[in-house]
Amino acid sequence: MRILVIDNTIDQTSWGSSEISRLAAKAPGSTVYVRRAPHEDLPSISKFDKIIVSGSKTSCLEEAPWITKLDEAIKQALNENKALLGVCYGHQALNRVVSGTDKLRRGQEAEFGWTEIETVAESNLLNGLPKKFYTFSAHFEEVAELAKGMRHLARSKDCHIQACQLETRPVYGIQFHPERTLEGAKFTFAERKKLGTPKILLRPNDSEKLFDSTVGEKIFLNFVAES
Repeated sequence: MRILVIDNTIDQTSWGSSEISRLAAKAPGSTVYVRRAPHEDLPSISKFDKIIVSGSKTSCLEEAPWITKLDEAIKQALNENKALLGVCYGHQALNRVVSGTDKLRRGQEAEFGWTEIETVAESNLLNGLPKKFYTFSAHFEEVAELAKGMRHLARSKDCHIQACQLETRPVYGIQFHPERTLEGAKFTFAERKKLGTPKILLRPNDSEKLFDSTVGEKIFLNFVAES
């Protein structure tokens, strides 16, 4: 199985989307390929079985040549009925391609830290997880409204659309970061404390208690296993 990770990260220390790639590689018989969208280094989608679109500090409302090419790659994946998972910015990009920028916005409340996710519909992606679970979030922007044909799968207190699915296809978006490691979460907390934004971090002192590696493992293995 050939899995393409489209890496949208901006900070050079994050290039490669190592946390996503690590979980994707856990799938039996999988080979993971990582290519950089901001460098306009995107291969033909046809060569891959599964597509994962990473997060980014880039605004989902921003325009740039590389973003246009990213959207074209997502469109190709949808047209070829590829399985696709968008994470955070990738979730927003998927919805941008399906319904345009009108349904995207800066959230009323930023979410940075440990977020309680509540599932609102059954799905193969979230199968095996409890109705409510904690995972890591890091975003200012969000999907405000789903287009016709997009199923609502999960929400949180401050972000109504935390997960969605395109019809009954294996095409998903998740606003949260289940791939984030404990060390990665602590790094984000430290970074955000230095920047002073947002003003409120979510449960920064509860990382050891709330981190659960099985959340990310289940989600990514569920995605890779779905035909």
